[in-house]
This record gives sequence, C-alpha cells and structure tokens, in this order.
Amino acid sequence: MAYEIFLWIHTFSYIIWLAAFVASLFYYKAITGANGMPREKSLVQSERKISSMGAHIAVLGILISGGAMVSMPSGPQWGWFPFSHYPWLAIMQVIFVIILIIVFGISMPAGIKLKKLFRAAPEETVTDEQRGQWKKAWNISLIVYLLVVVNTVIGWWFDPRF
Repeated sequence: MAYEIFLWIHTFSYIIWLAAFVASLFYYKAITGANGMPREKSLVQSERKISSMGAHIAVLGILISGGAMVSMPSGPQWGWFPFSHYPWLAIMQVIFVIILIIVFGISMPAGIKLKKLFRAAPEETVTDEQRGQWKKAWNISLIVYLLVVVNTVIGWWFDPRF
C-alpha cells in the first residue's frame, strides 16, 4: 500500500512538471504577443512563478518518492541503482542529475537575476534587458522541460508496470 502511494506521488510529480511545461508554452505565446504592452511584465512574472513552482514541487516529489520506493520491500525491487539490471533506469538517473544541475545551477540564478532586474526598474513595461533575461531563463527552462519529457517517455517505455 505504501509503495503505491509513493508511486502515485512520483507520477503526480512528473505530471506537475509536464503541466508547468504546457503552461509555460502558453505564457510564452502570450508574452511574445504582448511585447511592449503593460501586461507583458505580469505575464513574465506569472510564467516564471509557474515554472519555478512546477520545478521545485516536482523535484522534491520525485526525490522523496523515488528514494522511498527503492527502499521498500514491497513493489518492484529496483534497489539502489542496480544499473546492470536496469540500464534504462541508469539513463533516467543521469538525465535527472543533469536536470538538477541545470535547475539549481543555471535556472535559479537566471530567475533571481530577472527578479532583481524587475525590482530595480519598477515600471509597468518590460525593458529590453529584462526581456533578454527572461528569454534566457525561459530557454533554460525549455531545456529542462525537454529533458523531463525524455525522462517521462523512457519511464513509460521501459518500466514493465506500464
């Protein structure tokens, strides 16, 4: 029973991340359409908030539930990284580590820099510097989202439970 709960949390965490990806794509379209308009700033801030929240909630959910699932005697006995038995799991783990490095090492600093730019210039319109920093942060998030999609597909494709 406990294994199924953690599996649900694990799956739901990926769903949250994928939903944030879809929302980010919609925001991207709205932001590029609102170029120079007063609502552009609030759209940028909303997009960054959704991307950030989606990533942080998903990372925590995946780390906690994944660690719990491999430690339980019930459910599939993945063990702690038996890569020789499950090479697809090894690929997923490597991709997830890359995602963590990008999120915490590149994406978060880019988001923090954007917040500082917005605080330094409280005008309603977005400056070229702010727009450039947002595009940089969004592109970094896009890379993360694409890696999440790859990880999700690998999991669905190779996990014998699906």
